[in-house]
Amino acid sequence: MVLGVEDYGVGHTPPLSYRTNRIIGGVAPSEYLAKLEKGTGDNPAIDRKRLDGFLSSHLIDPQLLRADGFDAFMADRQARLLKLIEQAIGKEAYAGAVPEEGEDAGDDADAIEAEKTIAAT
Repeated sequence: MVLGVEDYGVGHTPPLSYRTNRIIGGVAPSEYLAKLEKGTGDNPAIDRKRLDGFLSSHLIDPQLLRADGFDAFMADRQARLLKLIEQAIGKEAYAGAVPEEGEDAGDDADAIEAEKTIAAT
């Protein structure tokens, strides 16, 4: 299972300082990373290797981020975060590959019959 834009949540958001958030706001990753590397009048330049280190420490692949490929970036980040969770809990984590226990499949005979009965009344 790969998360889409609608699934993008707090677990995928590394903490940013107020200043950094203002620098990167509203542009593609390739553009804001270039801004951070170049620096501005009030903000010193950040060496590319150092910036890559910051990104990697948040389980972000710098190359995927620079490529502006949101889906590939999200799939990779999801896999990295899931691996970290599995290491923390010491077992494989549910990744959405099978229905969870108690999840209604909606296609069993009793459910179909119940829907027909309710619709008829």
